[in-house]
Amino acid sequence: MILGGLSAVVDGAGPPVVLLHGNSEDCSVFEPLRPYLGGFTTIALDARGHGATPIGEAPMTITQLAIDCCHALADYRVRYRYQGRFGLIGFSDGANVGLELAIHRPELLAAQVLMGGNTTQGALRPFTNLGVTVGYWAMRLAGLVSAAARRRAAVWGLMIGQPNHTKAMLESVRVPTLIVVGERDIVPRRESLRTARLIPGAEWVEIAGQGHNLPLRAAGVAGPLAADFLARFLPAR
Repeated sequence: MILGGLSAVVDGAGPPVVLLHGNSEDCSVFEPLRPYLGGFTTIALDARGHGATPIGEAPMTITQLAIDCCHALADYRVRYRYQGRFGLIGFSDGANVGLELAIHRPELLAAQVLMGGNTTQGALRPFTNLGVTVGYWAMRLAGLVSAAARRRAAVWGLMIGQPNHTKAMLESVRVPTLIVVGERDIVPRRESLRTARLIPGAEWVEIAGQGHNLPLRAAGVAGPLAADFLARFLPAR
């Protein structure tokens, strides 16, 4: 189905939780997590330029993806006659979009779980930053002759100089927040801990032995963590 211009998969019963995937993925990344979210209605969105959602004409930014999400949730409210707040699980760039919503549209969210997010592009591990930068400019160059490469460069551009969530922005967040990272995440421990310390009341969990892709690689741990946290703020109807 389409919600607010985004391709969406709505499934389950109970309080609604929006699922936001990472860069160059689609909502299927959350499939391993779904069995642990049985008490919720999940709203899995394909971001613009990802999955079945067209890239459109607007600039590809974290802010624009958050605006797109707002439109999708507004559409959901009308279709399903829902007036309450939403839970949110965001992975990687999806976590960054979730944080953007928590900063600028906190009235939409009852609670959020952020997996493998970062507050600035430069906060990633050095080799990851190097790979992203080289890959981005290589796609920009290929984009001189390839429309597919131009589209891919626009998507990868989300990781260049974005997001820019300042200390003051993080301190302004009033949405209950759980930050989940892997022990070997591309987001260094010091970065995720700093984010957790700046967001008032935020909780932080590190999953031992895991890297970045928690929804796929550590669903058996990350899923129950997310479900238990969200259930504290989204009681069953």
